[in-house]
Amino acid sequence: MNRFVKWIDLFLRLFIGLVFLYSGLTKLTEPIENFYGVLRQYQLLPSVLIPVIAHVIPWIEFIFGLFLFLGYMTRLSSGVLTLMTLSFVALLGFSKLAGGELPLECGCFGQGSMIHLTPMQVILLDIFNFFGGVKLLLTADHLFSFDRWARKGGK
Repeated sequence: MNRFVKWIDLFLRLFIGLVFLYSGLTKLTEPIENFYGVLRQYQLLPSVLIPVIAHVIPWIEFIFGLFLFLGYMTRLSSGVLTLMTLSFVALLGFSKLAGGELPLECGCFGQGSMIHLTPMQVILLDIFNFFGGVKLLLTADHLFSFDRWARKGGK
């Protein structure tokens, strides 16, 4: 494979991994009620599921973001995060169709985050993460990854 493409894959892996790692971490370090409130504003999720989703999503983002960043179980991690991104896009799309307005705060990075994105910026980030995640999912060998190191016997 072209060496330049491998470096692009490395950038994608690190970037997407960091986005999800940070997103999960910020939600995990805040009161869970903050994320409950964000999920409720979409008015699409059944109330009974909101507590479960609010507890599970940050851990998935954090764990698989870390795995992707490190290049551990890279294909699985990119697949999980790509599906997460697709679900975020669907949630935003359905929210727009149902209410006509996108929420001002998407809940992507938690309330106390240094990063605050407009709804359009969130959509652009999700599109980038989706296509980048698909690219990583289809790539077997990744530079500077635990997967590569383990495949070569720790050398």
